[in-house]
Amino acid sequence: MQFCTSGYVNAFGVYQDFYTRTYLSSSSASTISWIGSTNNLLVYGGALVLGRLYDKGYFAHMLISGSILFVLCLFMISISQQNQWYQIFLAQGIGLGIAQGLLYLPSLAIVGQHFKTKRTMVMGIVASGAAVGGIIHPIMLNQLFNGKVGFHNGVRISAGMNGVLLVIANIIALQKGAGSNVQKADSSSQVPGKKWYQFFGEPTYCTAVIGNFLFFMGGYFPLFYLQLSGITHGVDPTLVFYSISIMNAANLPGRLLPNHFASRLGIHNQMIVAAAICGILDITFLAMHNAAGVIVIAIIFGFFSGTYISLLSPMLAGLSPNENEMGARMGTCFALGGFATFIGPPINGALLGTSNYKWIRPSIWSGACVLAGVAFMLVARSYKIRDIKRRSDTDIQAVEKKTRYPGKLFERHSFFSGP
Repeated sequence: MQFCTSGYVNAFGVYQDFYTRTYLSSSSASTISWIGSTNNLLVYGGALVLGRLYDKGYFAHMLISGSILFVLCLFMISISQQNQWYQIFLAQGIGLGIAQGLLYLPSLAIVGQHFKTKRTMVMGIVASGAAVGGIIHPIMLNQLFNGKVGFHNGVRISAGMNGVLLVIANIIALQKGAGSNVQKADSSSQVPGKKWYQFFGEPTYCTAVIGNFLFFMGGYFPLFYLQLSGITHGVDPTLVFYSISIMNAANLPGRLLPNHFASRLGIHNQMIVAAAICGILDITFLAMHNAAGVIVIAIIFGFFSGTYISLLSPMLAGLSPNENEMGARMGTCFALGGFATFIGPPINGALLGTSNYKWIRPSIWSGACVLAGVAFMLVARSYKIRDIKRRSDTDIQAVEKKTRYPGKLFERHSFFSGP
């Protein structure tokens, strides 16, 4: 499911380049980017509603309907007409976005609920499917669109491959009622979940979500425009067509290695470092004028953006004191992040221009957004440390009340003398 949802989103740079130069050449880069940004909005933004549906036990309904709609929309793209922007927008921007949204969040939330130990590592393994998809989809689509097969038949082949994978995914995920046992537990024993707007009364969650919003605002700039930038700067098209796949190949270890070290280095710490490096690369994007620049940015940005994305879901799971809120908390954050990706790429396209591309403007804007997000992530980290200390003090006081020698129990153990 990650391969077909987030993995396909990571391949939109191929569509952006092909639409801008060939298929929708009568439309500007900014107008075309609304297709991909709307798709992102519905994949992540739809989670605000879909998270609640998941919490109420509609896991199977979401998987089956999302899979059918996914394949249907790809076939609708394959029968679209050249320079008919609205046809692509409806099929790819809206229809495909809804389908991917129905699949994306459940595939992460179900793992977060079923794995109690090594949850971060397991969620990283699941999220790596997006990186694998980001490697295979761009190579496949570029070869099909720019070869003898052509655009329409190329999309049909893509639809067939993804359809087979989704059938397999549904069979595996739905066997033995997976996904229903947690949500359909006895409601009398469950703690009622908060409403989504009540989450923002928690400083840790609020600042973390704002930081993520700003990251998503500028973090998708290289993913959308790397291939177009390489082409317009005269880099060998053969290499440029593999640039997004190179980025996603680097994305794969970025999704796996940091999750393995999360318990030692900390989720927040790694996310802050990764986001800061992505922000700096957004700014240095304007200095990319040759093949070496394309490869360097693709590899470094791919690795650290993968680090950030793979740790986002475990971070949100860690901010969910009530498991019944996990889907809603993820959904709320993804929804705001989806809105950021909805407006971010079109802003970059408008700043870039329509003829004489001015790369400095979207580069500076995107980098500033991401680095501002880093500042909020630092604040969220400080709130998280404060919350941990408060819980630790509360636990110690509770134990002291139960012992016969209050205040003496922990003085004999240096473990409790630190923060």
